[in-house]
Amino acid sequence: MAQTQPLIQKNVSPIRITLVMIGVVSLLYPLFFAYIDKQFSLRFLAVELLFTTARLTCIAFICYGIIWLSGKALHWAPSWLRHLLEVIVILFCAYWFLVAFIEGIDRPLTGSNPADPASWVFRRHIGLYLLATVFIYTFLSGLNYYHLAQQKTAQAEKLQREFAQVRLQALKSQVNPHFLFNSLSVLSSLVHVDAELSEKFILQLSKAYRYILDQKDADLVPLREELQFLDAYFFLLQIRFGQKVKLQQHIAPETTGYSLPPLTLQLLVENAVKHNAMSAAQPLIISIDAAGNELVVQNNISRRNQSETSTGIGLDNIKKRYALLTEGKVTIEQDAQTFKVHIPLIKTA
Repeated sequence: MAQTQPLIQKNVSPIRITLVMIGVVSLLYPLFFAYIDKQFSLRFLAVELLFTTARLTCIAFICYGIIWLSGKALHWAPSWLRHLLEVIVILFCAYWFLVAFIEGIDRPLTGSNPADPASWVFRRHIGLYLLATVFIYTFLSGLNYYHLAQQKTAQAEKLQREFAQVRLQALKSQVNPHFLFNSLSVLSSLVHVDAELSEKFILQLSKAYRYILDQKDADLVPLREELQFLDAYFFLLQIRFGQKVKLQQHIAPETTGYSLPPLTLQLLVENAVKHNAMSAAQPLIISIDAAGNELVVQNNISRRNQSETSTGIGLDNIKKRYALLTEGKVTIEQDAQTFKVHIPLIKTA
């Protein structure tokens, strides 16, 4: 069993809560004793209120200290055994504290009867305060378990956030080599055909890959930067495909203040190119439109007879990254003519 930690936490002090509870009980006990003894004088009530507060406060600290020591020394013990031992020790200490209080403080100041176990007044007095001791112990134990539950919840949330960050980094690490691999594949088919275009391709590739390296640790990037990167990436596509693929952007200036996960648009464009046939007569037209706080990326559908093998990185990667970063959902609409993806835009301060 896990070790019980000290009761005091950073946010809420159980001692403060306990003292408030003691204050409430301290108002009830003098009234109860006054009713039994038929003593309703102001002096009697004031003395009992003062003594009751002192007794219960000391008993609370006895309970608190023994619970704390038990958590340190008996963390190996089953819960039932630890609580049983705590109750026995606390009642023992509380009993002798009450006896000492009667002999050392109560009797000299008020002239009350000595601590005689055979006396009904003594047994009544001790019994009521031991009952209060059990109540205080139960209260403190419950408060301790409440704080431990809060601590475990906070630890679980911290682990969940750390796990989400690890998953996010894994997803981002998939994109970089995938982008480079595809780009080098294009370059290998181009280098023996047109040296000048190959040089331009390399320049644009270095510009695009520099963006990837700059954003490798970023969870979100401004939309305007993503659009600038998309322009460089689409230049690379057009070197390969020419007018077979076209990109249309309709982005209002105010929309560029939003953010999104890096490489989102590149992955969507790449996904459209991968899974659709294209020709000069029937080009693949990809449009990006801003609608409110989301982007709509759309392309016409012209399925290849044999599409490229899917790596599962594109849409699945985008959905997983959004799930880790925001509550906004990536939604897909598809009919016989068009394929449409709705991408939430994230407002950043």
